[in-house]
Amino acid sequence: MNIFEIERYATEDGPGIRTVVFLKGCNLRCLWCQNPESHLSKPQIMYYQKQCAGCERCIQACPTGSVLRTTDFGYITNHETCIACGACVDACFYGARKIIGRQSTVEQILFEVLKDKPYFLESGGGVTFSGGEPLLQAQELARLAFLLKEQGIHTAIETAGHVPWETIEQVLPVIDLFYYDFKHIDSDQHQHFTAVPNALILSNMQKLSRLDVPLIVRIPVIPGVNDSAAVISRMFDFLINETQVKQVELLMYHRLGLAKYQGLGMHYGMGDAQNLSKDYGQRFADIGTSKGLQVSVGAK
Repeated sequence: MNIFEIERYATEDGPGIRTVVFLKGCNLRCLWCQNPESHLSKPQIMYYQKQCAGCERCIQACPTGSVLRTTDFGYITNHETCIACGACVDACFYGARKIIGRQSTVEQILFEVLKDKPYFLESGGGVTFSGGEPLLQAQELARLAFLLKEQGIHTAIETAGHVPWETIEQVLPVIDLFYYDFKHIDSDQHQHFTAVPNALILSNMQKLSRLDVPLIVRIPVIPGVNDSAAVISRMFDFLINETQVKQVELLMYHRLGLAKYQGLGMHYGMGDAQNLSKDYGQRFADIGTSKGLQVSVGAK
């Protein structure tokens, strides 16, 4: 499996204390994505400009000439030619470079997450698969989740749902809770902001909602994208009229991923958009509550 992080003691990704396995690779390109290092499935070099001394040992060490000095970002890596050999990382005395992402076997990941089993059992927690898009690695994910279920561990997944329905069916027997992203009701707008239309996403949401599967729809509230009462109300109406979804979480936009974009040599598509507060989101939550949905404003 291609992963880029295993986060322990998470409390916003399901019930109880959880370990989140972040899978690398995504088929959406949301402008506000807080994990740009998840876009590509292969390992990448992250650059930390504040720690860089400008010695250029990284340039000298790179066997493919992939380290470039840029005006905007500093000594970033061309990820198309980089082979992730780690030579530039080893050459840096200042900790300004790091390989993000690795291939791990199902057994290796299982070994890591089982270290936290006592916390899961004590708190009612478990393991959550996030990303990226976890369902791009559905076969391996299903096997890992099956092994976790054998250990009595609760499993959850965070997905954008832009995969064939047959892919979702692969993991249905071994996932206890689905968090399902709903980013925009208008397909053209959805494609503009995420690079894909929303027809498949909405269809899969409808099918999933009609099964006996715990499902929470997450709506990221994004400035200039969907942060209007009219758009959010239309999204709520779709959930009420076209699905059997009852629970919704609103996730307020934040800029915490900005430094990651800079470290990967990527321009941040949200410009200078400012963080949205939970109080700001409450007015949208009230709209959903008035329509009969169970709506909360999340911190993630």
